[in-house]
Amino acid sequence: MGIARTEEIEWLAVHDKADRIMSRTANWIAGCLIGGACAPVVAAGPDSVDTGAGWQFALTPYLWLPSVSGTARFTLPNGGADASTGPYNYLQNLRFALMVQGEARKGDWSIFGDAIYLNFGRHGSNVNAFNTSLGSGETQRSVETSLSGGLVEVGGGRTVVQRPWGNVDAILGMRYLGVKETLDASFSASTEGGASANPEVHVSEVQNIVDGFAGVRGRLLLSGDGRWYVPYYLDIGTGSSKFTWQAMSGIGYGAKWGDVSLTYRYLAFYGSGDQLVQTLRFNGPSANVTFRF
Repeated sequence: MGIARTEEIEWLAVHDKADRIMSRTANWIAGCLIGGACAPVVAAGPDSVDTGAGWQFALTPYLWLPSVSGTARFTLPNGGADASTGPYNYLQNLRFALMVQGEARKGDWSIFGDAIYLNFGRHGSNVNAFNTSLGSGETQRSVETSLSGGLVEVGGGRTVVQRPWGNVDAILGMRYLGVKETLDASFSASTEGGASANPEVHVSEVQNIVDGFAGVRGRLLLSGDGRWYVPYYLDIGTGSSKFTWQAMSGIGYGAKWGDVSLTYRYLAFYGSGDQLVQTLRFNGPSANVTFRF
């Protein structure tokens, strides 16, 4: 009876230790993703990198609620117009949204992706028309803009720092933004002859932006078991747009099946010349759920 009891105690101790090891390992496999969003993909915890392990995968559907604002340059007959594009009221103007991120990791190396589609309805805006056949400096009577677009990011990274406090991944990637913006306006203007004119304007334009970026991502551990952590992400880039950058941080919790995190994400594009997108900014909170397998 005593021997059986001792064996049972030893078995429970071994089982409990194995369960703790597996739980800790599972919590660090495949990081949470930015930003959003998106939030963006972030690296796994410091003890999760096993150079002998196979591929590990993570899928993160998320809900990003950004404020969207910026300036678009539309081409009009004999001239153009700069129109504001927001800030959009997310809950009132959003028609459709799709947001998902994914990651594959093997040892120190990882690849990741992020896909977003947003479609906003009409929104009251301001416009400054210039160098048109109607003369310059028209005062608008009413102006509405709409915005829809898709964002796709792909990249790869390598863990360059592993410490008890967390990890740092260096990343490189490409960001594609396809955006369609529409301007509907009626102007109140005076021609050179002094006659009053009330033109109606409807124009819809599309721009495809492809930028490369470089940055860092990872997490800072808040607890000894690695369950509570701060995910972070930062990148800068250029290409079709003059400049683009993205940042994310927040707080996350790792469970056996995956991670849950709340983050704040900022993404911006800055154009130049006669590009449709002069400025475009997305910033707001994101709720993320990561499933690992």
